[in-house]
Amino acid sequence: MKQNSKTLFSQDRKISQHFDLTESITLYHGDCLDLLRTIPDESLQLVVTSPPYNIGKEYEKKLDLDVYIQQQENVIAECVRALSHKGSICWQVGNYVDRGAIIPLDTILYPVFSKYDLMRNRIIWHFEHGLHCSRRFSGRYETIIWFTKS
Repeated sequence: MKQNSKTLFSQDRKISQHFDLTESITLYHGDCLDLLRTIPDESLQLVVTSPPYNIGKEYEKKLDLDVYIQQQENVIAECVRALSHKGSICWQVGNYVDRGAIIPLDTILYPVFSKYDLMRNRIIWHFEHGLHCSRRFSGRYETIIWFTKS
């Protein structure tokens, strides 16, 4: 029997503000590390994230690259801990720009993931929109690095 989207989403679905294995939806407003630390070991099937790129947007504070990588490493460690043996992590990142140098964040973060013996694939997402750069080629892609434990 075919179900339409109204039927699929008309069920009473509670949106939890704290992680609970019995809930289907969690919407957490706060530091992701605080949430991740409440998730039991090996209980997640899929982690999808697009963390800030550390380029100084209004929702982030631009950090020294070493500090940014350490922050990402802390989050990655918690994600790996919470990921089930058959689960996947999809980490979408772009480029960090520092004094005109363009640094692909997937290449900077790959060594962090490799510590956990994870890898699956690298996906390039190309798009046509965005701001145009005046002193370099405009970035028209982002990378999704896909990791699994098995």
